[in-house]
Amino acid sequence: MPRDVPISSARGLVVAGLSASTSSQNAVRWAAAQAERHTAELRIVHAYPLPQLGQPVQRDVDDLLRNEASALLDRVADVTRHDHPRLEITTRLIQEAPVNALRNESRGAALTVVGAKESSRLTGAILGSVASAVAAVNPAPVAVVHPDHPVNGPGPVVVGVDGSGGSSGAIEFAFAEAAVRNTELVAVHAWKKSLVKDSIPGDPSLLDPVAIEEEEAAVLSEALAGWCGKYPDVVVTHEVREGGAATVLLEYCGSASMVVVGRRPRGEVVALVMGSTSRALTAHSPCPVIIVRSAEPDRP
Repeated sequence: MPRDVPISSARGLVVAGLSASTSSQNAVRWAAAQAERHTAELRIVHAYPLPQLGQPVQRDVDDLLRNEASALLDRVADVTRHDHPRLEITTRLIQEAPVNALRNESRGAALTVVGAKESSRLTGAILGSVASAVAAVNPAPVAVVHPDHPVNGPGPVVVGVDGSGGSSGAIEFAFAEAAVRNTELVAVHAWKKSLVKDSIPGDPSLLDPVAIEEEEAAVLSEALAGWCGKYPDVVVTHEVREGGAATVLLEYCGSASMVVVGRRPRGEVVALVMGSTSRALTAHSPCPVIIVRSAEPDRP
C-alpha cells in the first residue's frame, strides 16, 4: 500500500466523489480548484448502486441505473472542463458501494474530496454515511466540503496540533498547503486543565497556570520544529488555548480557507468511527475540513 502523503509530494492526483447531491457537486468544484492550484490531475468518481442482495436484476433496470449515472458524470465533467480548460480531468463510473469505490480510486492519491450532507450543519451529528466512512478509513487525506463552503475561500490555513505523532501528517499537509496558497499558517494547540491535573501527582492547587501555559507552548513549538525551516516563507502563528480541541479550532475556522486535523492509523473496525474532534469540525466548520491519516514519519 502506498505511503499516505500530502498533495505536495504525491504523484499529483485529486479524487472527487460525485453523487446527485448539492454538497457533492460543490465538492467537485472545490476539488477542481484544488487540483488546478497544485497542477494535479482531477479524477471524478461516481459509484452507482449495486443490486440488492437476493433480488434478481432485470437488464433494463441495470441499464437505466448506468445510463443515469453516466449522464450525471458526463454533465459534471463537461462543466468542470469548461470552467478549468487547462486542468487534466478523468472520470470513473463504477457499480460499487461508494466508500469502496473511492477508497480503491484513492490509492496513491494526494487528496480525496467528498461532500457532506446538507443536514449535517443543522443536526451536528449526521455527516452522511459515505462522507463519514471515507473520512475515517481512506488511505489518502480527505477533504469534507459542505454546500455552502467557498470554492476559493481566502484566509489562513488552520492546523490542529495535539503534540502527538497523530498530528504529524496534518502539520506537513498544512505547511505545504499554506505555501502553495501563499497564506499564513495558524497552528492551534488546545489543552484541558483537567487532563494536566490528572497527569501530575500531588496537590492540583499547587499547579502554576503560567508554567502550564509555557509547557503547552513548548509542546506546540516542538511539534512544528523542522517544518518552519523547510517552509521558510510560510508565516506561522502559534496559538495555545485552554479548552476542548474542537471548540477552540472552530473559533479560528470563521476566517480560514481550510482547517487540517490529524487521524491516527487504527484498526479497520475502530477506524470506522471518527474521533470527536473530526466529527464536530466536519459538522460545524464554515470552511472545508481536511483529515490526514498520519503515518508518523520522522521530522525533516
